Amino acid sequence: RVESYGTISRALFVTIVPIIISSAIYNISNVVDNSIFGHVMENLGESGQTASQWGVYMGRYHMLFNIPVAIANSLSSSLIPSLSRAIAGKNRKEVLSKINSAIRFSMIIAIPSAVGLTVLAEPVSNLLFSGMDNEMLIRMMAVGSSAVVFFSLSTVSNAILQGLNRMQVPIINSAVALGVHVAALYGMLRGLHLGIYSVVYANILFAALVCILNAVSIARYTGYRQEFLRTFLIPCAASAAMGGAAWGIHALCVKDVGNGISTAAAIGVAIVVYFLLLILLKGVNAQELLGMPGGAKVLAVARKMRLM
Repeated sequence: RVESYGTISRALFVTIVPIIISSAIYNISNVVDNSIFGHVMENLGESGQTASQWGVYMGRYHMLFNIPVAIANSLSSSLIPSLSRAIAGKNRKEVLSKINSAIRFSMIIAIPSAVGLTVLAEPVSNLLFSGMDNEMLIRMMAVGSSAVVFFSLSTVSNAILQGLNRMQVPIINSAVALGVHVAALYGMLRGLHLGIYSVVYANILFAALVCILNAVSIARYTGYRQEFLRTFLIPCAASAAMGGAAWGIHALCVKDVGNGISTAAAIGVAIVVYFLLLILLKGVNAQELLGMPGGAKVLAVARKMRLM
């Protein structure tokens, strides 16, 4: 049966519009934050530093934590077609496998990224924004790096629901989370006087709520039960050791070779330590490595070292 252009156009429209609206809610939160932050700070008589603080938040903090989140975005874009195909084929086993793989891969990247940005907040900030006053940025990164994990997971879980043909659910969940986010932001600004850090904490809360609501929805529609050991606990343990190694390498080298080389050395050692521990702790297997970008090279090295 040949479908008409009108039928195809309607199908595309009802598919694309919910995705656009869901993305719009994510993006409009920054506009809402800017408005609330500016007005409340002005009412509190603290508007003098509002523009500079917002500039640090949007111009530098957002840029740093969005780099690993972008990997989750690319993963989510590639997930929808294969997940939809499994749904159309009524292959429940493949659906659950796709969901698990997407969440695990995003966490394998996001968790060490968050730990790395926390531990190396000062050297990375001073390296990328040399000659600038980075004190506020360093504090933001130290307290707000967990946003990497929550935004990555919320992005992937949105894509999973869209792939399950539950297009409206991410919109509803994001709207609910945005409402709580706005209330929390106003409360932290007015009641706790946390300033720009209120925006940081409120955005973490927003993404965390989206993750929780999406997880409940995915479980409801597919019967999916999240596995925690290999998805969260092992990456967390490997990341903790990685963070200690990175901090130690930087502290040992910075006086002798300067911030740039010591930061690069710390990042290099961190990558090696993390993937070494991830493999030793059975957090990833050969088949999963082959499915990752550059995983074939990692697998070849691991086999030469007789780790797998």
